[in-house]
Amino acid sequence: MPDPDDISPPLPQNPQSPGSGPGQPLGIPRQNWLDVAPELLAEAGVPELDTEMARHWSLVLLSQRVPHRVRQGWPGLRLLVPQSRREEALDQLRAYLRENPPQAVSLPDWRGQPQAWSALPGVLWSLALVTVFLTMTGAEHALGAFLVDWQELGGGNVGLMARGQWWRAVTALTLHADIAHLVGNVCLGGTFLLLLAVEVGLGAAWFLALAGGIGANLAKLPFSGDGYRFIGSSTAVFAALGALAGVRLMRLGRSWGSASWKRALPFAAGLMILAFLGVGSEEEARKIDLAGHFMGFGAGFALGMAYAGAEMMLQRSGRPLSPWLGGTAAVMVMFAWAAALLA
Repeated sequence: MPDPDDISPPLPQNPQSPGSGPGQPLGIPRQNWLDVAPELLAEAGVPELDTEMARHWSLVLLSQRVPHRVRQGWPGLRLLVPQSRREEALDQLRAYLRENPPQAVSLPDWRGQPQAWSALPGVLWSLALVTVFLTMTGAEHALGAFLVDWQELGGGNVGLMARGQWWRAVTALTLHADIAHLVGNVCLGGTFLLLLAVEVGLGAAWFLALAGGIGANLAKLPFSGDGYRFIGSSTAVFAALGALAGVRLMRLGRSWGSASWKRALPFAAGLMILAFLGVGSEEEARKIDLAGHFMGFGAGFALGMAYAGAEMMLQRSGRPLSPWLGGTAAVMVMFAWAAALLA
């Protein structure tokens, strides 16, 4: 009986010829030798026969005096037995596997991760539509549409919001002081939206950004005087950044340990951007809605963590809901402007 660890030369070209030859056990006519490993591996859910498993299987067959050979194959090894002993070998090895099931092997996931390029087309076309809408609601008649004073109808006004004009928390996000203000928010917001869409889907990204912006605008009520006014989508832009940080923080794992710095990285990056955009002269600082930026980031962060936490609780991705969430965001804006025009 050859040593099962011995990887011997390939079998003869005509294995069914009579007689015996090198490596052939005495008393057994030369016959076809069959590989029993593939069938057993498929039943056990194992990708290939490795050296350790081949050693154990060889010992099982050796204990039952079943002739066998171990040969190099691809992938893994082959376990050859005479055709006349095939069923006996399979029965013996199946009995062994029932009592000693193979351990599951954790293989690395080589599937491609979602890339920003996959979400780019959707972000571009949706951002183009939103840009057209934002342009129509410009501050000046030359920039806006229909000769309507959009800022008077939908501009953020804490005093009026406190008296029931709730829609201003939504409509103020669609208004801008000038073209430079609009372009800046579209470019910066498009970047954050793209990164967020890769994580949660395009529709969910718009919803989280809008909902965070609305929540931040409503949160200004107890902290601002009646004369406080605000416009611009920068609050929603930073809500998108906060949502991105919240989603990534939740998805990076539950153990803090050595990976704590990785978990805190998105949050720290968001604070750095907030601080950078808030730095400037006193005149520039008055023009920047710092309260809106920080509140937007905070509201988005909370919504992002809640979204990712709901995914973890349900044990499935929230992407199937993304189109519905995107539609909900669009309806919210249209409903708010309808309320503003009918008020």
